[in-house]
Amino acid sequence: MHKLIRLVFIIQLTHFTSVALADELQVATSEWVPYVGKELPNQGLAMDIVNRALKRSGHNPSVTIQAWTRTLEGADIGVYDVIAAAWYSKAREKSFIFSKPYLYNEIMLLKRVDSSFQFSTIADLEGRTVGVLNGYAYGEQFDRARGLLRSPGIHVLQNITRVINGELELTLDDKRVLEYEIKHNIGLNKEKLVFLPKPVSKNGLYIAVSRHNPKHKEIVQAFDKAIDEMRKDGTYDRILKMHSQ
Repeated sequence: MHKLIRLVFIIQLTHFTSVALADELQVATSEWVPYVGKELPNQGLAMDIVNRALKRSGHNPSVTIQAWTRTLEGADIGVYDVIAAAWYSKAREKSFIFSKPYLYNEIMLLKRVDSSFQFSTIADLEGRTVGVLNGYAYGEQFDRARGLLRSPGIHVLQNITRVINGELELTLDDKRVLEYEIKHNIGLNKEKLVFLPKPVSKNGLYIAVSRHNPKHKEIVQAFDKAIDEMRKDGTYDRILKMHSQ
């Protein structure tokens, strides 16, 4: 009898262990303040939303924050199950299935407050010098536009400083990224800056689940459902508020 009870216990333990392991997800992403950051509260706005939604949908996310190229390559071959913060592209659909967007990124222009420049269409940028970052996608229209001079910087903060100093008339980046840098690193000079009201582009932010994971469809469906629930019960808005402070 004791042997039978012990055998049943071992079988149950093995079952529960295999379920726990099946629910663990290897999640990867790159540093992208304020969306993702090792030193940020709850690892940043995007990670906070993603982690809570994955946990709510019954998963145990194990997060790796590293270079974007390693994140993309690792997820492409199935080392990682989920990319936490990704933009959709048709080419990526071969390797990944995408959730519904859980955030939106607005690419905004920033200028000095004493500049008279106004932005309505990409054509307005003709003849202007705009601070950019190499390898950054600002939206199809901007990326394909001719007649403007793109002046690359090594960091978004450098481009902001160049605008303050009058070395550039304009720079652009995700609005939350610009706001974070201005708030934490610019100080009194922030009074010299103003956003142009119309976005250059607007992109949805998604989780991308590797097709190597046999449950990729179920993971996305459960994530989308969890996000909907978080919006309805106020969790989503509370996260946004916490990370805007």
